[in-house]
Amino acid sequence: DPASTGTTIVRGSYGIYYDQALVGIFEQNSFTNPPYVFTTNILNARLSNPGSGTTSTTGGVPNLIGNGDDFRTPRTQQWNAGVQRQLYARGAVDVSYVGAHGDRLIRPIDINYPQPADVLRLGSVNLARPYLGYGSITLRETTARSTYWGLLTSFRHDGGAAGTLTMNYTLSRNQTDASNDRDAIDIPQNPLDLAAEYADARTDRRHIFTANYVYNIPFMKDSPSAAARAVLAGWQIAGITTINSGQPIPRISESTNGFLRGGRPNIVGDPAAGEQTANLFWFNPNAYTPAADGTFGNSGRAEFRQPGRNQTDLSISKNWTFNRTQRIQFRADAINAFNHTQWLADPQAAGLDNTCTVSLTTCNTPADTFGQILAARAPREIQLGLKFYW
Repeated sequence: DPASTGTTIVRGSYGIYYDQALVGIFEQNSFTNPPYVFTTNILNARLSNPGSGTTSTTGGVPNLIGNGDDFRTPRTQQWNAGVQRQLYARGAVDVSYVGAHGDRLIRPIDINYPQPADVLRLGSVNLARPYLGYGSITLRETTARSTYWGLLTSFRHDGGAAGTLTMNYTLSRNQTDASNDRDAIDIPQNPLDLAAEYADARTDRRHIFTANYVYNIPFMKDSPSAAARAVLAGWQIAGITTINSGQPIPRISESTNGFLRGGRPNIVGDPAAGEQTANLFWFNPNAYTPAADGTFGNSGRAEFRQPGRNQTDLSISKNWTFNRTQRIQFRADAINAFNHTQWLADPQAAGLDNTCTVSLTTCNTPADTFGQILAARAPREIQLGLKFYW
């Protein structure tokens, strides 16, 4: 409190936090790895000669899950500095800078993923793997990192009996090379080029605005008519408005390549070119083309974003009180009150086709939905309620 008046507060802090890794990530190694779960079925075997039976299927190469040799405790550093200022008797503003840096974070890496050039040269996936005799070997290593910075602003007005208003706006950026320690979507395309995975995180929202408000309508509250006051006075409007930019698309994938080509297509144009609409394409499908045999695709992570969100939820209510302890409340709630279309473009929720699957020469044909948004969140919903409190 530099002025010792209680109207301006300056604050700051710094902290180091150590994560506790889930026990389950160690248990999963035993649940998956041989010899405990690697079995072979024998058909038509005899007790006198079990070896005379036949196997129903070939065992194949086993897949392994493990933890890296240099498994360290994940760590996050956080810091912030801010100023809170009273603008007038019932209004205050808060401005803060918040930063964070995580290192030694957990991420999965398939260390036995074959290089496409070796698959093309040897003509066999398993012969091209670094560790022969095994399929995928997913190691959880503590080699990931993250960085966050944010400018956080807030304004609050306390109107007393008239109501309240709070508005918040955040400008931020969150970057990482692994948003989750379990999802296959975070496994690097090329285990020999981990630096290529550093990009905007799946949790990143560049712009976030929220407002919540309560307004007690003063209409007819001083009417001399008791009937008018009972019917028309005492109504309250409340609402929440949320507007934010979309989160990044994790990656564009190519499902028909096998191991002969990398897991992503090549980028040959601007994904944002053209009109971004759901009934056409949210991104330009002609900006991608399948990678050549024996190569990794050069498209990266978080090359463009999903649609943002703009939603307002409103409520209007009134209370009738009698006998001092009992009351009846009527309320009408409108979720997505203005029926604003909320496009759902999360590939994990089947909202956006982000997979190039058509052919070896193109990611886009007239019959394909690659690049299109296929779903939307719920439209406006109105709920009516009548409650009795005693």
